[in-house]
Amino acid sequence: MLRHTGTVTLRTPRLLLRRLDRCDAASMHANWAADEEVYRYMTSPRMPDIADVEAFIEKKLRQYASDDYYYWGIQLENDPGVIGMVTLTEVSEFGRTANLAYTLGRPWWGMGYAREAAAEVLELAFGTVGFRKIYGCHFTENPRSGRVLLAVGMKYTGQGKRPVFQNGRYLTYESYELSSRRYEKLRRGRS
Repeated sequence: MLRHTGTVTLRTPRLLLRRLDRCDAASMHANWAADEEVYRYMTSPRMPDIADVEAFIEKKLRQYASDDYYYWGIQLENDPGVIGMVTLTEVSEFGRTANLAYTLGRPWWGMGYAREAAAEVLELAFGTVGFRKIYGCHFTENPRSGRVLLAVGMKYTGQGKRPVFQNGRYLTYESYELSSRRYEKLRRGRS
């Protein structure tokens, strides 16, 4: 049985992971939500107008009422704007599984922030909530995302069987997973 916490505030050495707020609309729009290059690697629709972002945030604010909803804005520790997001989606109570997803604005790519945020979310997912397995995937065109998944301990499980239609083209994806048992072994090895 899962012990849901919902989207609680999490901290890492460099990041604050927190719920989105209405005041995040401008930074979210400027930092990643309107960027075509960022959305090349995402399945959700780009938000070209600030009104799109505001509507998105309003939806998140309603979803935060559920204790099994997990969506964080990623903020640098000393900067109030959000530079990306990390989430657990497709939460299965029966299977005790979820999908890990994340994105960052381009200026913050390659700095280890995605790995740092994902690692903190996995600690909550396995250590507190009690998930049995977390999985993730990335479009084959975005191998850097695969390196993040490997860096947090996931194992590569293969290429997806069905391409995804995104932005007028079919894209293949690579799949990964991490079991609670493997996570604990890795965690003990780090201690």
